[in-house]
Amino acid sequence: MFNLKTIVTSIAILFFLPLALKAQSNSTIGFGAEIGLPSGNFSGISGIGVGASVKADFPIAENFALTVNGGFMNFFGKRNQIFKIQDLTYLPVKAGLKYQFGESFYAEGQVGAALPLNNGQKTLFVWSPGIGNQFKLSGGNKLDFGIRYEAWTGKNDVVVINKSNTKGFVGIRFIYVFNL
Repeated sequence: MFNLKTIVTSIAILFFLPLALKAQSNSTIGFGAEIGLPSGNFSGISGIGVGASVKADFPIAENFALTVNGGFMNFFGKRNQIFKIQDLTYLPVKAGLKYQFGESFYAEGQVGAALPLNNGQKTLFVWSPGIGNQFKLSGGNKLDFGIRYEAWTGKNDVVVINKSNTKGFVGIRFIYVFNL
């Protein structure tokens, strides 16, 4: 498990990197909410996840941008009369590439790590392909609606029911995007 210093440093980099790269034209930063719908074996231990995230886009070529994303995600453990599965809480930190197909539609891929906040959990490798659409708002800002498949790969010794190495989910994100 990561110590508090590592977690705080990772979060600080995600928040201050956009400010350091502000000179790049057309860079954006967005804040929003996330919903995770577990799939496969992961749906046996959680029915839904919710969270919040920060995402920044830095153009590197026409129609291409470097993306940096960080946030908080909690998957609620399933409960019944016999079992009470603990919630899984992580800080996913990802970076990747985004391709704009047009003015508003895009596809992106990201990789990174999910840093655990629960005792006994391990850091997981994250990979995530997705698509999205940005809707223009007044003042030049945008509303970004994205959907992706996200997989967290790594062994989890605490959860006995699901020993699989991958915890996958469909992620839905709503972000309010500001121009830098």
